[in-house]
Amino acid sequence: MRRHVTLTLLVASGLSLLLALGGCDSLTSYNENPNQATSANPNNLLANAQRYMSGEVYAGTNMMRRSNVWAQYTTQNFYPSESRYSPVDYPWEGFYTRLTDLKTAKQIANERPGTVQNQGNFQAVATIMQTWAFQILTDAYGDIPFEEALQQRGNQSPAYTAQADIYPALVDSLNTALGKINTGAAGPSGDLVNGGNMEMWQKFANGLKMRIALRGYELDANWGDLGGPGEIISNAVDPNVNGEPLTSNADNVYFQFGTSAVHRNSYYENREVDFRDDFDGSERFIDFMKDKYGGTADPRLDAYFEQTSNSGRPCADGSGEYEGFPFALKQGDAQATYSGNPPCAFSRPEAWFPNGPSGEGDSFSPMMYYDEVLLTKAWAANEGLISGTPEDLVGDAIEASVNFYGNQTDADISGSSSATQNYISQVQNDFGSDPEQVIGEQRYISFYMHNIQGWSTWRRFDFKGVLGAPEGGVAGGFDSYAPLRVPYPSSEANLNGENYTEAANKCSGNFQGSGSSGGGAQNEDEDCRVAWDVDGPPSANAYSAD
Repeated sequence: MRRHVTLTLLVASGLSLLLALGGCDSLTSYNENPNQATSANPNNLLANAQRYMSGEVYAGTNMMRRSNVWAQYTTQNFYPSESRYSPVDYPWEGFYTRLTDLKTAKQIANERPGTVQNQGNFQAVATIMQTWAFQILTDAYGDIPFEEALQQRGNQSPAYTAQADIYPALVDSLNTALGKINTGAAGPSGDLVNGGNMEMWQKFANGLKMRIALRGYELDANWGDLGGPGEIISNAVDPNVNGEPLTSNADNVYFQFGTSAVHRNSYYENREVDFRDDFDGSERFIDFMKDKYGGTADPRLDAYFEQTSNSGRPCADGSGEYEGFPFALKQGDAQATYSGNPPCAFSRPEAWFPNGPSGEGDSFSPMMYYDEVLLTKAWAANEGLISGTPEDLVGDAIEASVNFYGNQTDADISGSSSATQNYISQVQNDFGSDPEQVIGEQRYISFYMHNIQGWSTWRRFDFKGVLGAPEGGVAGGFDSYAPLRVPYPSSEANLNGENYTEAANKCSGNFQGSGSSGGGAQNEDEDCRVAWDVDGPPSANAYSAD
């Protein structure tokens, strides 16, 4: 268990940076702002940004009430409106505030180099954090304030940059960051993610390049000197270029929350402090993990979900069975089902996810795990972009994922067990008939509790037979059976009206998936696809509502 830097580094920054969504030509350049305070410690700003960005993505609201139900991993069991997609929102104010913190930290470190241990390494870490956050934002919304973002009072009405332009810029920023990294020198003292280990940041940056290239493979973009997604992946896995991506579970990148009331994760607060019992595993996802591959259950079930029990919470005498709650029932039906069954009749998310290793809220907010890199390599090898045997890489990815959760949780699972090896054999048997489906499914399974990554994987790979309409019907007023993007925050209409209207109109006119809309910003659609979602969801809705 790693614990790199004490959370006491986190301070209430006196900057209270305004959400003035501003930006720069790339994430590695600055915009001078005479109104910006320059006395803050950049290490504290970095620590704050890491902690609070992690709190945005691993949260009782943004994850449990948003991204998890969009991916249909879990469902609400008593008040199911958000599982039925009312509303679909993902507030971006916290992201942009911390992105601005990071820009300010880079500027202060550049102007006052004595405030950081190593200038290049500090700049690289802050830039990689910005890239990670910006990809989350553009994958949720599509076009976002980017080129003109983070200028605060210098530009309080930034234009929205097209996603097709953002993706190459993110890779370019990662290349710039990689060029600044000195693995033999100390990293930032305020680094709460990797403890100043610059080899870890090098691996994470290469892994992010792979994530961006895979997701943007069909994106109609001008990649310029980057050559395109295939070349980006080849570059990222070549240790002779700028290091390599994650090579084992020891390289897994995550933010670990603290156990104090201030620094625990908000899912812990919901479940263990407020004693809410809002979320069960979705019947669809649990049945998929139990039965998809020849009836051979995914061993990660034991790490992902509690077993059913005849006891009261916390279901300690588990029966060895896993039962999901019907996904997104109407409220009356949900409440009748919940109240009409014993407390442990349905499998909740395993207690490790909110509680963390100590049981006091210090859980992990995942940023990238090794199995993702292996599955990206499997996809790239199947496309002929890199060498390797795709089926073997898929098997290695499952082993890595099972071993990680077996080591971190109380689940009695391991990658070398006969149960895991039998499961891998079944997955590999399915691979030959539909590699894209299997790779998409395995990425989806491994992204459980990884903020929007599982939902984005479904949108990118369009795999069939997993997601479908809420059993109580879509309550959010859009045409698709699951949301395909997030509408812009309603505050943008007042704060940045002209640019917001132009961007929103794009997703309510004749754009991907939105041709049926009446047009106009007021009719902005959740079923308008982001630019890299070229094909749209599978037409066969396996779980059509009655």
